[in-house]
Amino acid sequence: MPKLTKVNIQELVSASKKYVNDQLKKADVDKNQVLTRTEAKKLAADLKDNFDASGFKLPNGSVKAADVAKEFVVMMEAWAKASDKNGDGYLSTTEAKALPKTLRDNYVNWVGAQETTLTTGKYQSRDLTPKARIAEHETKFGKQAVGYEKALELALKAVATDTDSGLPAFVSEFGGPDGNGLTDKKKIDAEVRALLKAGSIELIKTTDDIPSGEKPKDAWIFSISTDGQGDHGLWAIIDRKSGDVSVTNFN
Repeated sequence: MPKLTKVNIQELVSASKKYVNDQLKKADVDKNQVLTRTEAKKLAADLKDNFDASGFKLPNGSVKAADVAKEFVVMMEAWAKASDKNGDGYLSTTEAKALPKTLRDNYVNWVGAQETTLTTGKYQSRDLTPKARIAEHETKFGKQAVGYEKALELALKAVATDTDSGLPAFVSEFGGPDGNGLTDKKKIDAEVRALLKAGSIELIKTTDDIPSGEKPKDAWIFSISTDGQGDHGLWAIIDRKSGDVSVTNFN
């Protein structure tokens, strides 16, 4: 299965903040806003090392919950930005190797949590949409007739079967072993299935635009990435109210 190869740093930091705060609330048994060494044992494994390495420990080894949270989030943001060598606002798996050990495990675990295998009928792909992004869409645009899960299924099926703008169009033109494309419908479908299984699908951000002009406020818009579309962008657009589906690509 393909792996998520890079993450948006802003989303990583936001998710880290929520994660550490949720963990601290669970671990702070006596609710005094100070985490003892005993209470720290209730933290998730990838946060125990952050507690142990904290620079804000009190003489008895405890740490104020607010200090644990602030230190963790500040360090994650600072190190992620410092490790972003190409300055694109994303942290790749290669760049993440520069993170200190106490943060690298958090990065690896968060990335793993974002990867979900999606299967619709005979088509399968990797959904790389961060859960925080789905929540952001629902907060900003409200819950509508067509929810995320249904839209995702419709999107995958659409890019797999649209012969004008979807993957079948690319395979028909370029998908053969000699680069001349395929004509047999069964072979085209088999190649499309292989491309999707090795590729990924991801909901675009609430602030993103696509060349055809559709807006996230009106539709769930998914970006598809496979080895069969060259340098073309490929998107599936699902109307939030009606569920109407369209596929577009752009070079």
